[in-house]
Amino acid sequence: MINLDQPAAKTTKMDIGSKIKFFRIQKGLKQEDLARGIISVSYLSKIENNLTAPSEEVLRLLCERLEVSLIEQQDDTFLQELTAWYKLMTTTESEEIKRRYDLLSGKISSLNTKTYMYFVLFDLRYQLYLKNMEQSRSLIDKLQQFVDIFDIQMHYYFQKFYAIYEYRLNNFVHALEHLKIAEKLLQRNSNFEKSEEADLYYLFGLTYSQSLKEPLSITYTTKALHEFQAIYDFKRSAECQVLLGICYRRIGEYDRAEESYLLAQKLSESLHNIYLQSLIYHNLGKLYSIQGKQMEAIKEYEKSYYLKREDKPLSKLTSIYCILLEYDKMGEIAECRKWLHIGQSLLENPEDSIEYHYYFSIHESILDKDYERFDQIFQEEALPYFLSKDLKEPLIIYAERLAQYFESTYKYKKASYYYALGYKELKKQTFLR
Repeated sequence: MINLDQPAAKTTKMDIGSKIKFFRIQKGLKQEDLARGIISVSYLSKIENNLTAPSEEVLRLLCERLEVSLIEQQDDTFLQELTAWYKLMTTTESEEIKRRYDLLSGKISSLNTKTYMYFVLFDLRYQLYLKNMEQSRSLIDKLQQFVDIFDIQMHYYFQKFYAIYEYRLNNFVHALEHLKIAEKLLQRNSNFEKSEEADLYYLFGLTYSQSLKEPLSITYTTKALHEFQAIYDFKRSAECQVLLGICYRRIGEYDRAEESYLLAQKLSESLHNIYLQSLIYHNLGKLYSIQGKQMEAIKEYEKSYYLKREDKPLSKLTSIYCILLEYDKMGEIAECRKWLHIGQSLLENPEDSIEYHYYFSIHESILDKDYERFDQIFQEEALPYFLSKDLKEPLIIYAERLAQYFESTYKYKKASYYYALGYKELKKQTFLR
């Protein structure tokens, strides 16, 4: 593991030990297997840790057993291709990313230490891009065997991608730990482009936002925004404006939130980016909803709904649910039933979007005024699911709804239980500690 408190070491001929270790692990050999009949295990350990250099004879014997030559030809062109593929993953969503993966994986050879390590690192980022968490975990475990032979740049990427992995699992504290290490490594290496620095700051902004630390999120997202603006990356600038809007909304700065969303909207329209436009409309809907502007919120949610792709109908569920909630607040029963039916019609498979099965089942019970069924669905199915997925917002909404109902029917014990449940979750989102 790289010591962040020490100056970067210069490359020396003893780096050959790192390569020996790399190829030994690739072959699945233990130190005892490689050293047997050549040198002692303790001496091999010193070589692999670059504490001593082997003689030419020892090096020849070790290479013969490993069936490799340690004279590597550096393929700068291939490294450039790998880097270009990685950059594509941070800037766009397209079939080109998969096409390049197929192309590069057919060209890679484990016989070149550096290019192979970068391929595995960027493969990890690719699996995270695809949200293949099991494969990502497998690659992390593989890479951890090589951490102590990484150079600073490799170690930076590993820490950054590990942070993304933890973020995907909602482990935001662990994600921040890896991001902080990556930030120190970034500061020690002048070879990174400004876009890489900006992307790291944006990840900080996202993670602090999810950790409900809005001031820190605003600080890092603003840094990222300035960097992206400086290199004229309008898509990433729009993403930063959306994140800033979310943070401002959460701290009650509604005018600043709206300003950020509208700036993002202009950028997304100039880019003809439908996904971003849909995201911005959705967040404008949330902003108007929290201010009690139900009709304005519905208009924005509907814009988001109609922009979403017809070939991915489940992507429309969030918009449908939000529209349903707004009409429910207004007591518009007919509109509630209309949007409930639209949502349920998209859920043909019981395994599709289980979260929305619960939402729609609960609202069907509410519309039928069947609160006993509502209570049963919530207790037996929805509540355990919400807790397991850390879905605080629906938990609070439905706990309060049930509390109000049981209070109105003089069932104070149950009402008290649900008020306490909602308050407990609400505390986790505020400073009421």
